[in-house]
Amino acid sequence: MKRKIVAALLTAVTALSVTASVMADDTIQVLVNGTQVNFAELDPYISNDHTLVPMREIFEALGAKVEWDGETRTIISYDPVSDVSITMQIDSDTMFVNETPIVLETPPAIPENSSTAMVPVRAVAEGMSSVVDWDGETRTVVVQKPMTAAE
Repeated sequence: MKRKIVAALLTAVTALSVTASVMADDTIQVLVNGTQVNFAELDPYISNDHTLVPMREIFEALGAKVEWDGETRTIISYDPVSDVSITMQIDSDTMFVNETPIVLETPPAIPENSSTAMVPVRAVAEGMSSVVDWDGETRTVVVQKPMTAAE
């Protein structure tokens, strides 16, 4: 009887370990110039083959100031160093970079049961002249923002 209990416990522990490992593998990390971006409210996720991340953390990690207009559900950011402004509206497939429209394959969204605006990281980073890469093996978005003369 004890052997059956021990075998059952070992099976359960192994199953939990595998589940935790699979869940950990689903985590998406974002690095900006080698520094991991920490997301407080929601974790990044993939929608329509694009990684969406919380707006405030990614814009601030890229050095931009960001504002939220709740009435129009609009994200307004400005990077004073590079003089780049980005405006995006929730559920709109058009992003404006310095007033130039850019069509998005995946628009910004607010997930159900959340108040956090999620934006496509590649579109935002490239709009700010950054180079973006995806490491599928580690599920990591790697953003390299160009250094300015002041840095």
